[in-house]
Amino acid sequence: MSAKAPREAVAPSVVPKAVFSRRTIVWLVLGGGVAFCIMLTLMIVGDPAGGNVTTSSVFSRSAVGHKALAEWLRAQGREVKVNRSREAADVAVGDLLLILAPNTADHDIDHLRALAAAASANGAAVLVALPKWRTSPSGTTRGWISQANMIKLERAAKPLGAIPALADGTVVRANDVPGWRNAIGDAAPNIALPQFIDHGGLDPLVSSADNVLVGEVPNTRLAVLADVDLLANHGLRQGDNAELALTLVNRLAPAHGAVVFDETLHGFAIVPSLWRLLFQPPHLGPTLLALAAMALTVWRATARFGAPLDAHTGAAFRSGHGQLIENAGRLLAAGGHGTLLAQRYAQMTVAEARRRLHLRQESVATDTAFAALNAVGERRGVRARLPANVTWQRPLALARDCQRWTREMFGDA
Repeated sequence: MSAKAPREAVAPSVVPKAVFSRRTIVWLVLGGGVAFCIMLTLMIVGDPAGGNVTTSSVFSRSAVGHKALAEWLRAQGREVKVNRSREAADVAVGDLLLILAPNTADHDIDHLRALAAAASANGAAVLVALPKWRTSPSGTTRGWISQANMIKLERAAKPLGAIPALADGTVVRANDVPGWRNAIGDAAPNIALPQFIDHGGLDPLVSSADNVLVGEVPNTRLAVLADVDLLANHGLRQGDNAELALTLVNRLAPAHGAVVFDETLHGFAIVPSLWRLLFQPPHLGPTLLALAAMALTVWRATARFGAPLDAHTGAAFRSGHGQLIENAGRLLAAGGHGTLLAQRYAQMTVAEARRRLHLRQESVATDTAFAALNAVGERRGVRARLPANVTWQRPLALARDCQRWTREMFGDA
């Protein structure tokens, strides 16, 4: 029994272990994508105006909101806009800026002063309505309030401090109204426990006795409304309040001007953001294409670049002249110029052979030149042959025949 020949020892394949497993890569990509989407949502979509707004705002449909006023003015053919720029960028000449029940913090009063000055500089009229209520949102019905309490008179009068002519004005409330005087129409207000401004520096438009409900600052386009209930959602349905509100708007702004509701003093100012701009038309399309390209790049980056190499098959990337020549050949083959290269190689072979044989250089067909050189080679005992019928469609075979004939003919190594 013959012994089996020992099996040749083969080095075991050693494949470098991946840094992350496929499952880990998937979770990393998914986690990064979710975090990126959350970041965009918070930076772009997270607009407080789209939430449950119950305060005095044009976005609010609660009793103290002003959404009904905006819809009423649109129904009457007036253009209605919302200003969310702290520089009053949306206010133009002939517009009316409504600052209704602004917040009363010290920085809000400073901003109110600057906002009114900017609107006046733009050629717009301004109507400031003093605040009256402190509310709590309903826990059961979205968009409603559960209770409303009147704020202190000192707090209600704070916006007057932003108007130099009324800085020392006060606010009072009256249980009984002896009678209304309306200088801009026939409609009489219907307000429960109305607020008034006690100040002689106003030209009264709507008043009762010596108390002013609506008045204008002399020689300006600035008016003040002491009680915001006249324009609130719950107040417009009372008596002639809707008619009086429309008359007041028409009095302060021409028919072609827009009515602009300011929401910066309610906390809805929009801070300029590149991210928000990228996700608004007309920039939305290119942004989506860029995100799709990024997603495709990440997806392709998680895939392998070919199967792993076996350890005993050699280096993945060889060095030296052989590798350079092989790479150059692949590039030339990919360019699709093999026929042109074969023609040039054949011409150079003929020229070099004639130079070494001291023959006259002349321009003849390649087939004719190869036949003449084969005849010379036969007389010298050369067994290699240049192709008798030149086929340019086989450039590699043609080049190989030329090289073999040259080596045997001239003894090249």
